[in-house]
Amino acid sequence: MGKVTIVLLLGSTALLLVAFTKGLNILHGSTDVMSHLSWAMAALIGVLGANFFAIFHAAQSDRIIRQLRAALDARTSASEGEALVE
Repeated sequence: MGKVTIVLLLGSTALLLVAFTKGLNILHGSTDVMSHLSWAMAALIGVLGANFFAIFHAAQSDRIIRQLRAALDARTSASEGEALVE
């Protein structure tokens, strides 16, 4: 995973813990519902951002792997062709 993904993951985890704490406070009688919803929305956006970057990095890795395999296959084919000529 990239550095951006890790930072977003850690940040959204911290936001999630704050939202969870505020949710527990609401269950125990607190009336600060909007604060809880704001923290929960921030955690959700952070998780979605981290997932987006993780998918982006996975797609980029797949592309690089395909290019490397194609180059290796081309090199192997060229080596086999030279062996047959001799």
